[in-house]
Amino acid sequence: MQARQPRERYEAGKAARTSEAQALDARSRTVGLLRLVVALGAIALLGAIVWVPLPGGAWAAEAVLFVVFAALVVVHARIHAKKDLAESALRFHERGLARLDGRWQESGPTGEGFATPNHPYAGDLDLFGPSSLFRFLDRTETLFGAAHLASWLKGAIGDFPNGVRERQEAARELAEHHAFREGLSATGALVGEDKPDPEPFLTWAEGSAPLEAGPLLIAAARILPILTTTALVLASYLPTGVWIGLLLLQLAVTWPKWAVVSRIVASVSTMEGGFSRFSEMLAAVEAERLESRLLQQHKARMLSTGTSATHEMSRLARVLSFVGARENAVFRLIIGPLLLWDINCAISLEKWRLRAGSSARAWLSTLGEVEALSSLAALAHDYPEYTWPVLADSPRLIAKELGHPLILASKRVANDVELRGPTAVLLVTGSNMSGKSTLLRAVGINAVLALAGAPVCAKELTIGEVRVATSMRVRDSLAEGVSHFYAELQRLKMVLDMARGERTVLFLLDEILHGTNTRERLIGARAIVRKLVAQKAMGAVSTHDLGIADLEAELPHAVKNVHFQEQVTDDKMTFDYKLREGVVQSSNALMLMKLVGLDVVDVTQPKAATAEPS
Repeated sequence: MQARQPRERYEAGKAARTSEAQALDARSRTVGLLRLVVALGAIALLGAIVWVPLPGGAWAAEAVLFVVFAALVVVHARIHAKKDLAESALRFHERGLARLDGRWQESGPTGEGFATPNHPYAGDLDLFGPSSLFRFLDRTETLFGAAHLASWLKGAIGDFPNGVRERQEAARELAEHHAFREGLSATGALVGEDKPDPEPFLTWAEGSAPLEAGPLLIAAARILPILTTTALVLASYLPTGVWIGLLLLQLAVTWPKWAVVSRIVASVSTMEGGFSRFSEMLAAVEAERLESRLLQQHKARMLSTGTSATHEMSRLARVLSFVGARENAVFRLIIGPLLLWDINCAISLEKWRLRAGSSARAWLSTLGEVEALSSLAALAHDYPEYTWPVLADSPRLIAKELGHPLILASKRVANDVELRGPTAVLLVTGSNMSGKSTLLRAVGINAVLALAGAPVCAKELTIGEVRVATSMRVRDSLAEGVSHFYAELQRLKMVLDMARGERTVLFLLDEILHGTNTRERLIGARAIVRKLVAQKAMGAVSTHDLGIADLEAELPHAVKNVHFQEQVTDDKMTFDYKLREGVVQSSNALMLMKLVGLDVVDVTQPKAATAEPS
């Protein structure tokens, strides 16, 4: 039986989840109507009991209606939860189809919060932003997941080749676990639309014990509410003031701890819904049969306290649901104080913190890493034509049919690229709009994907350990008094400084030194390329200056000239974006000016002779 293609699988999933959500919506409306009918019946019966003499069995009927109503409330809530999950799963399939259709920029986090000023390549390669690689890849639903994915893309982990290979293996395995990835994403999406920050909770969980809950306080918190409530029920049978005295005793015992209790409850109250979802996500990871070494390590980490992360997080979620009852104003002002609700919740939270609090960050971080791996897996699932890079034992980048992954496949043009080791340099010449910058970005983005452990947009790709460094999209700064040219010099110095390090640099320089005059640009560009070759860096330089191409003759062991060119037919210019060997033999600036209506006369050429009138 032939495996389903990504589009077919997403469309089938979308249809199934749409049908499921619609069925659950119908059930919800039916149960809601029953709730209303039972509530009205209970109100009517209560009115009849009060105003019309009814047999004693009427109270029993009222109690039955109350129980039925409570049961319907529970059933309704469960139907709503299932409907929310079905709709969340539906969005998972819609996002998959949007990526396949090239509409992935329409939704999802941009990752701009992870952008780092002066990063060696993030700005030039569009790692973060509305039309970024992060947005294209991201399928995480927690802050930890997004942070792991962003750190891999930024090259924060120098774990080549073992760490990269482990992520490849894990992502390759998860690509086949489509139902697991759907469930993880759908459940995680219900944590919160804006990926709530668990840091306040983790700060409390990892902190020192703020609540000294001794046996006397615990006993008082458990027993006094029972005594006080009983006294209120039996107030007409007990001496006057008994229940008041018990309330005052509650206040006297608990008041010294009230400020600490309030801080504890405030630290966790915002995470009530989130942690119930976290426990469900952890349960999904623990239950899934996973074979790769990295995923096995993650599952083992979830048992680090001797009991499963799922069990502990479920217990925490249950306590947090009790904390959530405070959101009701009547409960918070009347019932909560009577039952010493906050202090009992704080005692339970403190017990959990002492038992498992130190492991909470590791559990959530592990969950986030599985999410990030699922994002890489989703890329492999959605684009089976992508390839898994071969990791070489020495620096190099050799690719067959390398393309830019953010360009729709129907518009993408692939090229072969060879940088066979340190000192290898491609000098890319070509006309405006011919594809020079796109080629450099394709090389950079695919290198970033490969080093993150993801599949790449190529038929084949072999890569060794390299550090990516770019100077492509330089910005000046009026606020800092930095000109465009000076900003580019700073960027180039960064690249050269990185090249002096232990790891080989893969540099990508677009239109090098174009902010100065031709003579000085040629001198400076040649000098920079020579320095990079001397530092055993490798990479590509694009330029309009054909004079730089002389470096191929000067450094034949290192520099290779390649180019793009345009085709002009009947004053119409087209590009095939195919990389060719050698130096470009044409330019198109004047042609482009003419096409947009800026005709230019070349006054440097002598005018044709005209005959003198006789």
